[in-house]
Amino acid sequence: MLISGKREFLARALQWSGATELMRVLPARDSLLVLNYHRIGNPADDIFDPGVFSATAEEFEKQVSYLKRRLDVVTLDEALAIIDGSAREPKKRCRVLITFDDGYLDNYEVAFPILRSLGVQGVFFLVADFMGSTCVPWWDEIAYLLRTARNKRFSLDYPAALEVDLDRDGFTASLRAVIHLFRRAQNQDTTGFLRSLADRTQGDALPSCARRFLSWDEAREMLAGGMAIGSHTQSHHVLSQLSPEKQAEELSHSRAILRDRLGIAADALAYPVGVQSSFTEATRSIARDAGYRAAFSYYGGKNLVGSINAFDVKRNTVDYQSLNRFFVQTSISRVTGSSHWP
Repeated sequence: MLISGKREFLARALQWSGATELMRVLPARDSLLVLNYHRIGNPADDIFDPGVFSATAEEFEKQVSYLKRRLDVVTLDEALAIIDGSAREPKKRCRVLITFDDGYLDNYEVAFPILRSLGVQGVFFLVADFMGSTCVPWWDEIAYLLRTARNKRFSLDYPAALEVDLDRDGFTASLRAVIHLFRRAQNQDTTGFLRSLADRTQGDALPSCARRFLSWDEAREMLAGGMAIGSHTQSHHVLSQLSPEKQAEELSHSRAILRDRLGIAADALAYPVGVQSSFTEATRSIARDAGYRAAFSYYGGKNLVGSINAFDVKRNTVDYQSLNRFFVQTSISRVTGSSHWP
């Protein structure tokens, strides 16, 4: 049985045994649980990276409804007050913040109406250069090249050696391995990496696409509908691959664009990719100097009230998974304060 299968089996067993109900009556840890989504929809309907789909529309609605019933869902402003210590609340509780990265069009067309109908705020971290575009980001381009590869077995040698065998390892494992290689801090030539991958795979050229990312007008509508917006940089370049000067441009320019186009002071930043190797201590200082109040990572951990690092606020992925597992995981996080998904 695969690890994911074991986790689903355990989640089902905990639900059936009543353990989840027991966890709901245990004292909550005084914490901030930040959940992160990317796309809402069916990965089978898309020709690019299936790994950026977090839930179907039906599953997302059930997840948010559950969070609203069982935990305390907070707004970005409330979360920032918790992070910086200005919120003074005597009651210990687990607060939940719902976030989205990248600004795919389905965030506006699917997620936004669900959140608005339930009276819950989502925080949407937007990439300025993607807005209203047909852009195919690097992770989707990698997925398309592997999906259409004529060479099923090949090697890459930059920024490190990697042997890829699509027939042996399958599409998903191969895709994760190539994406992991691409996002390494040592990758100083991302254009060359993609060019080399296209040559090694002999994959198809990118097709013409309809608009894939929400527009500025749609972002304004989302703000008017109670949502919050933050920065996901200007180009979604992995920050640790850039010099400090280029990082400062990415962070300051994106914040200025959001101010000019939406009339907001973007107080929150989400680091592209968000794993520990994708940003540095210098990145945190640059974000602070650019005027952000907080920056969100994406590798799990604990955000315990009183000890949250404002420029490394931990977020947890919401993988494409069963509702049973989602219910169990949020119940465990409420009690433990950890955003590591078991």
